[in-house]
Amino acid sequence: MQPMDTLSDLLQHLQGHYRIYDMGCHLSKLSTADFKAFEEGQKPYSSPWLRHAWVGILLWSTQTPEFGASSPTIWFLKLPLDERGLLIQAARDEFLNQLLETMGTKMLDQQVAADWAEQLKHSNLAFTPDPARMAAFHAQASLILEQNASQFYPAVCHYMSGTQPHQSWQELGLQGFADFALRLDQQPDWHQQISQMPTIVLNTIAAQLENQRLNHTLAKAFILRGKTSVDEGEKAACLRAISQSTDTASRQQWLQQIMAKETNVGVELLATIASKCSEDLLTSDLMDLFVHQCAADQGIFNALVQELMFRPKARIRVLEAFRAQERSPALIQAIGALMGQTQG
Repeated sequence: MQPMDTLSDLLQHLQGHYRIYDMGCHLSKLSTADFKAFEEGQKPYSSPWLRHAWVGILLWSTQTPEFGASSPTIWFLKLPLDERGLLIQAARDEFLNQLLETMGTKMLDQQVAADWAEQLKHSNLAFTPDPARMAAFHAQASLILEQNASQFYPAVCHYMSGTQPHQSWQELGLQGFADFALRLDQQPDWHQQISQMPTIVLNTIAAQLENQRLNHTLAKAFILRGKTSVDEGEKAACLRAISQSTDTASRQQWLQQIMAKETNVGVELLATIASKCSEDLLTSDLMDLFVHQCAADQGIFNALVQELMFRPKARIRVLEAFRAQERSPALIQAIGALMGQTQG
């Protein structure tokens, strides 16, 4: 048997299928080649958050007569990263050794997998996704395993189409929204509903749409809702919803308007921008505005700017903003305090 030095080696050895997902700021599929290169220390993790790689692994057997007939094995792992965004391999090695000693290569055996899942609860590398992310993951798994959408999906479809009274949202299930978001190409035009959604529905659907590539029509409807709302939470929800939309120009134009205001942007919006729209901050103008806004509060500045500096591409833009000629006194002070804390 060939040596198994990484999780990728072990997964490739199994007689089954597997998929690996980033579970951090967005839920997205990771290529096996990129994950293997990351595990081998050849490249940093593509989208770290809170100095970890948040990963979901879905395993299922190819030995069943009907595809996806057996229950899949699911792991959620948070792998620690060093200051360069590279895997701290000692933590992974310890986990891998425990896994091999306990399960060997029998991870697709249902009883063995269930026993390991109980042990995994006590691992420092294990985590439980929040309900919205868990629903999104289950929606992805159902689609891959060629299973039907949840029982809550039809009701959400009716609601989003406007055929149900807007007071009926209390009867809708979170999993239905996740299934709906994953099947946007199957949905009739529903952008007219966005302007009148109750806030709780807006927040629920936004948490699912942040993983999807919205079209221009839907993106513009969410931007309009966000611009006309006086509630920062609703603005943040709309920004989450369009964070992966194909209409990059409209999103970045709105971000420019949000952060160019003379009044300080609230922490909820700033945190949403840092976590959900970090790719947009690779634009120098937007990064300049972002660090100036964060500088109004040293705690916010330290938390969000340091987080961005942990990402290699974003770090370059942050440092450029630090060296820019036009810096406010507040930003100069915030940079000094951050550097002093880092050196200390």
